[in-house]
Order: sequence, then C-alpha cells, then structure tokens
Amino acid sequence: MHVLLAVLNGHNQPEPDWVYVASRVKVDTGSRRTETYNTTLIGTTKLRDGSLYLDPTVINFKRWRQSRRGPTPSFSIFAQP
Repeated sequence: MHVLLAVLNGHNQPEPDWVYVASRVKVDTGSRRTETYNTTLIGTTKLRDGSLYLDPTVINFKRWRQSRRGPTPSFSIFAQP
C-alpha cells in the first residue's frame, strides 16, 4: 500500500499547489464533466515527501522529479540519511 500525507495550498492562495483544469461543455447534450484540479510539481513533491510504506526495492523513487520551496523535510523519502 502506498499512502500519501500532505498539506497542500489551495488553488486560490498565492503560489498554489493545485491548478484548476477547466471543464468543457459537451455541445450536443449541454452536460459538463466534473471540475478537475491537478497538483503542480511542488504539490506532487509534497505528496511524495509524505509517502508512507514505500518499498524502495519495488519503486525507484530516485528518478522522480522534485521541486520545492525550502529545504527537504527530515521525514521525506528524499532526505539524505
């Protein structure tokens, strides 16, 4: 199991960790898909910092791109021992 814990800044705050992805209206029916938000690279890095139960023999997380504001937290999987 791969569990992620993080506090992410809302899309309406300065320097958000989420980006709004606009939904389109389907012309023939007038329906609209569910509103969607994606994490930025900084938001994704925060989620990965908070990973629990990550098996490094199965997942090669050293290849994951990172971007952050400030130092790497001591609890992060990216923290140097």
